[in-house]
Amino acid sequence: MDMNELRATGENTAVIIPVYNGQKHLAELFRRLGPVMPKEAIIVVDDASTDGSAAQCQALGFRVHQLATNSGKGAALQAGFKLAQQAGYHFAATIDCDLQHKPEDIPRLLKKQQQTAADIIIGARQFSPATMPWPRIFSNRTTSRIVSWKCGHRIIDSQSGFRLYRLASLARMQFISHRYQFETEVIIKFCKAGCRVAFIPIDTIYNDEESHISHLRDIWNFIKTIVRETGR
Repeated sequence: MDMNELRATGENTAVIIPVYNGQKHLAELFRRLGPVMPKEAIIVVDDASTDGSAAQCQALGFRVHQLATNSGKGAALQAGFKLAQQAGYHFAATIDCDLQHKPEDIPRLLKKQQQTAADIIIGARQFSPATMPWPRIFSNRTTSRIVSWKCGHRIIDSQSGFRLYRLASLARMQFISHRYQFETEVIIKFCKAGCRVAFIPIDTIYNDEESHISHLRDIWNFIKTIVRETGR
């Protein structure tokens, strides 16, 4: 079968969870993932947490890949993609560890991929003051519009970490970014390569968690990513 036409299923899809000091929500996240995806498909990548996250995951029986130093969300995701490919998976769903995404929505990612044969499915949140803080609305709208301009394709939510990737498409690309801007770089590279992009609407959930994003650093890195990709 042409790998580009392969469809995502519960059997050929891994779930990658990048974790940095996420101990507070891990038990509930894993409990809710249980009915959705098989335990052996869940790959946790711990980005040098200092709160015992890795130990808790291991105590719950989940395999954990630990980064030696705090390297960023992009580095954790890329490590997870590599592990998923080595394990024979063809797709990978990504979900943040802070319960800002519903694990129960993973089957919707799979269904959308089956319907569209897309290479990447992105969970798009609602940018509304009723559900999202104003600074996040401004940041998300601005970056999504810039990425849409760069891609020549409407990108509804460029910063959402709830996604489904075709691993064969990722394997053909090389990435420079290691932190949050990786998720911007990957969209741009997918679009430039002619990969198919699709979206599903998802709920906007905030749990009053402290953001691990350094806004000035990551805005600057976003700008550098756009400038770098524009020059190619």
